[in-house]
Amino acid sequence: MTFCGIGCNKYVEANISQKSRTTVKYTMKTLASIAETIIFIFLGISAVDKSKWAWDTGLVTCTLIFILVFRAV
Repeated sequence: MTFCGIGCNKYVEANISQKSRTTVKYTMKTLASIAETIIFIFLGISAVDKSKWAWDTGLVTCTLIFILVFRAV
């Protein structure tokens, strides 16, 4: 879905008004911030949960990589 959005970006921007473009831009920024907050909440819960006190390097690494990649996009 992300790559479809990137590929269709130039076609969609030409067909919507400036007001709609601004609305979509800020809506996507808000959704990205909400998604990032939820990810870090789940990371915090998994780190604090006493039944899961084992450090999971793979989870932390993959999470940080995906967040950085999708923020760059």
